[in-house]
Amino acid sequence: MKTQMTATERMSRLLAVVPWVVERQGAPLDDITTRFDYPREQLIKDLTEVLFFVGVHPFTPDALIEVDISDDIAQISYAEWFSRPLRLTPSEATRLLTAGRSLLMHPFATTDERSEAASPLLRALTKLEMALGTAADQAVEVQLGSAPLDTLETLRTAINQQLKTEIEYYTFSRNELTKRTVEPFRLFSDKGEWYLQAWCHLANDERIFRVDRTITAQLSNEPAREPTSTRNRTLEPQKDNPRVLLRLHPSCAWVTENYPTVSSQTDTDGNLEVEMLVWSQDWLERLMLRLGDQAEIINIDAPYSASLVSTAAQKVLERYRELR
Repeated sequence: MKTQMTATERMSRLLAVVPWVVERQGAPLDDITTRFDYPREQLIKDLTEVLFFVGVHPFTPDALIEVDISDDIAQISYAEWFSRPLRLTPSEATRLLTAGRSLLMHPFATTDERSEAASPLLRALTKLEMALGTAADQAVEVQLGSAPLDTLETLRTAINQQLKTEIEYYTFSRNELTKRTVEPFRLFSDKGEWYLQAWCHLANDERIFRVDRTITAQLSNEPAREPTSTRNRTLEPQKDNPRVLLRLHPSCAWVTENYPTVSSQTDTDGNLEVEMLVWSQDWLERLMLRLGDQAEIINIDAPYSASLVSTAAQKVLERYRELR
């Protein structure tokens, strides 16, 4: 019998245990552990600390699965919500279809997982599309990110094996390339980009790294420590950074979607007035050059000034002359 299981194995077994026990109106713990190769202590923990709290809003007792263990006999009773087949609204089914398609587009998905003959998920999504009919066209394509697959694989291995990793990283806000030793503990996708959350020895703090700006990633043989915090940090400058108030053309609304903002409002002409924290002068110069005449600096804190746009343009011109 297995003494330790992964989270995936535990979930798979638990999902198989529940209907089996319900059908028999209870079963001895020893029978469950033997039939499902489920370590006894883990089984009891999953039944009492995981399954016992499964339910639907408002999570009152009548909306939860009931689990009772007495005299080494496990009893599982479905709440009313779980005693009948799940019926999805078209909107719910469309969101489920979108989520399923995004999983199939995951860079770690194997060829078999994308093959209808081998993939239970793909077969289920096909049936869902048929049930939805034309409503399935409302599902959207989700791109989780375009970072290099080999880099993602290296970082995932570092997380799974808890290994320190040497990376070369391009910091966009400071326009510099640095070598760092990091201890990765989380990979996630946000707004079409892959990010790594890790402890950075260079900064001596937790940091978020854009994976597509990680030039190289090399595993070391040195074990990484357990993360001191697993809080979901976001990419944002320090709160005491200078602020800038911009007036943006409506076509530049993407700025508020891609960068943290302090506030955003629309004026009477339909333009956006956006207050942002400034990462660095280099970062703001590149942003303003990218926006061109579609953006205007209304106000900016010291040590920066509104003239930085012309300063940035002059830098570009001088660089252009050097390259001619």
